[in-house]
Amino acid sequence: MIVTCPECGGSLERAHVVREVQVGHRSIPIDVEVSRCTCCGEILLAAGQMREMQRRAAEIARQEDGLLAPAEIRALRERYQLSQEAFERLIKAGPKTVTRWERGTVCQNGTADTLMRLLSDEPNLVERLAAERGVEIRRPYPQLRRA
Repeated sequence: MIVTCPECGGSLERAHVVREVQVGHRSIPIDVEVSRCTCCGEILLAAGQMREMQRRAAEIARQEDGLLAPAEIRALRERYQLSQEAFERLIKAGPKTVTRWERGTVCQNGTADTLMRLLSDEPNLVERLAAERGVEIRRPYPQLRRA
């Protein structure tokens, strides 16, 4: 644990600050407890703290935009018994995109959200995309429960 400022050697104190976190094209203010140097004002984040700030900001954006929650995305993917990688191929998302959506550190855009809602309601669309993109799916599909 750091007890002095790595910039000037001054002492650190706990402080609450509001940091802007980028989510897409907007900034979301997040209140966070940090270590702040009493001499130079340098702010230090603890390990994992930035990821948690990103998760909180993504959750705010998801709620404001009415997007599917991470658990709903995971339930949709699992309904069709797809790995995260297979689901990414199905919807033509980039590598690790679904992982980040399901962890909640990144929120999907409106287009991806609309596509996932359609896939939830239309199993034939899933089958069509799977056939076109070489993704194996299994039938029957259990009913999806929305959170």
